[in-house]
Amino acid sequence: MVNVSAQPSSVRRRVVVVLAPYLVFSAVFLAVFGSLRSRLPDPVATHFGTAGRADGFTSLAALPYVAVALLLIPGVVLAACVGAFGAERAGAKSLPMRPLVTLAYGLAGFVVVPFLALVVGNARADAAEDVRLSLMTLAEALAAAAVSAGLGLLLAGKDAPAPPRSTGPGPLAPGLELGPRESAAWTRTTGSRALAVTGAALLALGAVVAVAAGWGWSLSFLIPGVMFLLCCRLRVTVDRHGLSAGLPWGGLPRIRIPLARVERASSRDVRALADFGGWGYRVHPGSSGLVLRSGEALVAHLTTGSEFTVTVDDSATAAALLNALIARDRENAPTGQGG
Repeated sequence: MVNVSAQPSSVRRRVVVVLAPYLVFSAVFLAVFGSLRSRLPDPVATHFGTAGRADGFTSLAALPYVAVALLLIPGVVLAACVGAFGAERAGAKSLPMRPLVTLAYGLAGFVVVPFLALVVGNARADAAEDVRLSLMTLAEALAAAAVSAGLGLLLAGKDAPAPPRSTGPGPLAPGLELGPRESAAWTRTTGSRALAVTGAALLALGAVVAVAAGWGWSLSFLIPGVMFLLCCRLRVTVDRHGLSAGLPWGGLPRIRIPLARVERASSRDVRALADFGGWGYRVHPGSSGLVLRSGEALVAHLTTGSEFTVTVDDSATAAALLNALIARDRENAPTGQGG
């Protein structure tokens, strides 16, 4: 099993590195806003059409809160991804961290420039309706993004090399002995911190957008945020009925695999991105699964030759019980035919 805390200091350092530009740029924005507040109209122009003319406005009192929220939320989401995925598989490169840090810095530089430009533009104009933003602002944002991304690339450090890893189906889990009428079950809840944090951040961003632009615009953030939060946890159960996995609240939707369909079970480590191409319900030729994170997983080898994988802690115990239930089910199955 992979030691999930193999490089905790490296993971923490990258979380701090990712958050740093968003905190710094938020402070810069607040400093510029504070120095120019007395010259700003109320409301201020905050949205501009294709011709650069102001066509949307926000109250002066709400502007710093909306701007700082829109600056900080992407940083919190990206830092959460770095922390969650890095902690799960430190050094295993389930998700390349260096490009993610570079992206975080580039995005921070790109986002802060338009906010600074609209504050300066409002301060210079006689009225909010007269504020203009030209294509030069986009060029400045792209230049800032390039410089910030370069700085992020330098600060990110190199990704640790992936450790040796077996690509085989995984060893057969140790068996348990069950009596003919003995009852046994195993259940555990598993989840993804990254999905939970992302969902919460999307809800927060949706609330900010709702205040700034109305509920219609916010639904594109609120609906995915709710879906992320609903699907960030699973309850996995092994009992006399077989293997099942579903949402811990209400139990639906649920995937059930009866004992008769399982040839054997094993436990192995998986990498979400490298092995399954991502997170969630994944389907590939010969395999499918519920992959909420990288790490320890229960693998059911089906009688059809395919595999079903679900990432969950203590998967070795689950596999052992599943094998014992399969063995007892086969022993009790009728072998003769009536005449």
